[in-house]
Amino acid sequence: MIRMFCLFIIINFFIVVECQAGDIMDKCSSKPWTNDTYACISEESTILNKRYEKSFKNLLIKIESEKKFVTNYTELKNDLFLSKKKWESWIDSECLTEADIYEKETRFYGSVYDMCIIKKHTSRINYYNNFKFN
Repeated sequence: MIRMFCLFIIINFFIVVECQAGDIMDKCSSKPWTNDTYACISEESTILNKRYEKSFKNLLIKIESEKKFVTNYTELKNDLFLSKKKWESWIDSECLTEADIYEKETRFYGSVYDMCIIKKHTSRINYYNNFKFN
């Protein structure tokens, strides 16, 4: 029963991530692919990157406010920064790999990369926003 409940939570988490990233894609690609579509995806990627950075800062504030309940406060904070740096490097490689299928120096290549970043950042924002101490 507990396993099924945990699986249900995990599945719902991924559905939420897919829906949020999908909403952005629907907003930008509701029309035929034009220069405006590419610009929209690029802008949305930039906006989501700012939300991602803000969610990380909010997590740090949350950890600071719960400092008395965190046994390894310094390690947690240092590990979060290290994890963030490694995760960003990993998603950059992942998204470049997805884009490498297409011709470089084209808007489509950049849009594939940006769409991948949007999906990954949406997932990480949810992770930061739902980080639990227990």
